[in-house]
Amino acid sequence: MDVAVRKGHSHLFEILTPVLQRQVPAGVLLKIQHHFHEVICGRADELVREHALRLPELEPLLELPAPPEPETLTMWFPVPGMYGGFAFDLVAEGVDAKLLTESWCRVSGGSGQRHEITSAGSHLVDEGFV
Repeated sequence: MDVAVRKGHSHLFEILTPVLQRQVPAGVLLKIQHHFHEVICGRADELVREHALRLPELEPLLELPAPPEPETLTMWFPVPGMYGGFAFDLVAEGVDAKLLTESWCRVSGGSGQRHEITSAGSHLVDEGFV
């Protein structure tokens, strides 16, 4: 959509305009995203810097329907060298929005961590499951 606007392709605006399936206030989503990036860097900062990774934005999650089950995580962010990465999805909406993320390293038994992230911060809710 941004490219179509810059290039003046107004005939594409309607089909490129995102259709939101979930609602989270922009400020709340940005705070959750910030805390999610802190979780990623807390687990894999050296690899993020080494590979100059662009950390995932959460806004595209708003275009997807809610997962059929709360524990079903839709998106995946691989981290080169980690032999794993981060699965994540929104499991609640509105001002009480919550992101659930699971991360692990396939070659390191017991490396799994599950975090719940809200606009107030992140909380480790489980570990050692992978």
